[in-house]
Formats: sequence, C-alpha cells, structure tokens
Amino acid sequence: MLNRKSSIAILLVVFVLAVNTTVAFAEKARIFDGKEKTVIVNGYSTSYKWPSLLQKKLDRFTDGKRLMSVVSATRGGTPIAKWIDVKTGQPRDAWVKVLKPKLKQAEDTPTIVLAQQSLQWVFGERTTGIADKNDVGRIKQGADAIAKYAKLLRADGADLVFIAMHIYKKPMEPQIGNERLALAELIKRKIPNVIAGPDVWTHTKQRYPQAFAQDKLHPNNLGAEIMAQKWFETLLQYDNLEIPQWSCNQIRLFMPDPIPPLRNLEYIPNGHKPRF
Repeated sequence: MLNRKSSIAILLVVFVLAVNTTVAFAEKARIFDGKEKTVIVNGYSTSYKWPSLLQKKLDRFTDGKRLMSVVSATRGGTPIAKWIDVKTGQPRDAWVKVLKPKLKQAEDTPTIVLAQQSLQWVFGERTTGIADKNDVGRIKQGADAIAKYAKLLRADGADLVFIAMHIYKKPMEPQIGNERLALAELIKRKIPNVIAGPDVWTHTKQRYPQAFAQDKLHPNNLGAEIMAQKWFETLLQYDNLEIPQWSCNQIRLFMPDPIPPLRNLEYIPNGHKPRF
C-alpha cells in the first residue's frame, strides 16, 4: 500500500507529464492534422456571407469530412471598440452575448478565431483614424486596442487567433487602409498564437466596385468569395500546404470575361508562426 509521500510523488509525476503533453501539443499542432476543430469568425456586417463559403472550401479540401466547423460570431456595426472597452480591455455586451458563448461551446475542440475587424471608434469619432505611416501615436493606439482584443480572445478559449483588418471602404480612406499599419505593429509584439490574417483590404480594393453591393460599402457575392478564398489560403499557408487550383477558379464564377488578375499583394508581414 502506498504511503503519503509515494502518493504525492506519483501525483507530481502525473501533473508534470500532463503539462509536458499540453506544451508539446501547443508547439507542434497543425491546423490540417485530421482532427476536428472549431473555426469561429468574429466580425460584423462585412463578414456575414463569407464564413459559409469558407466552410464549403474546407469541406471539399478534407474530402467532404466536416473536420473543421465554421461558426459565425458576428454582429452588425461592431468593430473592435464595440466588442471591448479599448481602454480597459473589458468585454462589452456583444462579446458577452455573442462571442463568448460560441467560444464556450467550442471548448471541447481546438478553437481557431478568424477575426476580420476594424479600428473605427478606437480614436474617438468613427471617421477618425490613422493618417499615414508617420502617425505613430495612433498606430500605437490602434495596436494597443488590437492587443487587448486578441488577449481577451486567448483568455476566453481561442487557441489560435488570426486577425485581419477591414475591407476597402472608399468614403473612409485612407484611414481604413491604414489600419493595417496598426496590425503590422501589433504583429511585431509577437503575442503567442496571434498572427496576421489576409490583407482583404488590398484584394477588395482591386475589385472595387465589382465586389461590392449597390451601397458600395458591403461585399456582394464576389466580395464574399474573395474573402473566403483569402482566409482559406491563410489557413493552408499556416501549414505550408499548396493552394488547390479549384478554389482559385471559384472566383471566376462571379466574374464576367475578361477577368482581371487578383494580384497577391502582401501589405502586412505574416510574422512568426506559433503553433497552437
């Protein structure tokens, strides 16, 4: 029969093994490893359509198996400043009622968050933003806001977080496009398991106004397909996987001939690639 010291020693060994196993998983896990995962999309009205298209691409890539379940956690009119208090980092109503329950429901599987966000209202008025690359004060302020948002995502259960900024928004340029400067600054901080998503601003600007609805603000079906494709490519590139040609061809379904090339311009560095 084990004495008290022996029992404590065994428990310590078990604890150490458990910790080491968790760390090993965190360092070596891949997205496409044949295991089930939950992919939560967080954003607002510009992210209403593309998550369902992304789901179809992921299903086809995994031979019809639903290994990655795409879940929408979106609410209209909610850039980062409407999800969290950008000064304190505390969650707001949308976070508590929309996002956190989705993270809670996914706690039994590795959870990836695809955040397509914006810094509107971070600097006060909605139209106030980063003027240019020399606007270092607001670049830092924007990066600080994104950092608080990302850290709260991680604290509430996200294992891996990809962050992209807003699509092209003609009435609010160049401030919207310059949000990417804040994201680039954030990536330099190397927050564990927080990396840059696709540059959807460039890819939607290339197809303006064809990729936009009649209001020229929200994406139409082509715009949604472009975003789904770029997010699909981001997930594949994380694992250094080849992008299937069939996924690129799907954009052609929404375009009349002749089809201008969708140039692969990268504005934001991908930064380090931590394993979740």
